[in-house]
Amino acid sequence: MITFHGRRIIFFDLDGTLHQEDIFRSFIYWLLWRNLLNILPFLIVLPLIGLGLIIYGRTSCWPMSLLLWSITVGRSESLLLQREEEFTNWFLQRQTPFLKIHQRLVEYISCKDTDVWLITGSPQVLVERIYCNVDFFPHIQLIASQMVRAYGGRVLSMRCVGREKVAQLTERIGQPLKLESGYSDSTLDDPLLLFCHNRFRVTPSGNFYKILS
Repeated sequence: MITFHGRRIIFFDLDGTLHQEDIFRSFIYWLLWRNLLNILPFLIVLPLIGLGLIIYGRTSCWPMSLLLWSITVGRSESLLLQREEEFTNWFLQRQTPFLKIHQRLVEYISCKDTDVWLITGSPQVLVERIYCNVDFFPHIQLIASQMVRAYGGRVLSMRCVGREKVAQLTERIGQPLKLESGYSDSTLDDPLLLFCHNRFRVTPSGNFYKILS
């Protein structure tokens, strides 16, 4: 058993791991379809976004922050809050939960010596809206991307993807990181999975298998 300060630490990704869909990607598409006037600023910055992702990599923050800003700029905060609520209702009607992963998570949180960390690239405010009524949610620790108001729209002040997940968890529990188990569908989480004694890959159908070291 791997423990950290006497506690077992378990990591779960969210999108593609606890459910099939990607919250942030879905939010971007959904919002753009409802803010059609923002297509123009979106198209203007699209080449810059693409160039940023090519140069700085898929896990970089500012290209996705610029994308979010382009489809929210000029919209009032009250309207965007309303859009968040509407999106939550829309997403919940289409969400495909992976019940085997949910059951695994519930088994962990039932153990008194175990801390479960849900670490995701989706914005915290959306995750909390979507999962607030799920039984296990009050019993996990959440680290997520941060979406804030700036420059007349919304931006990401922190994008919790790739190595940023390692940095954010380290900031909260200290070094050296020692996790007993980690679950993710994405190779982007491999930097954090490297600190897990047991590593599990989640398949598109919601099953999982152990990654052999």
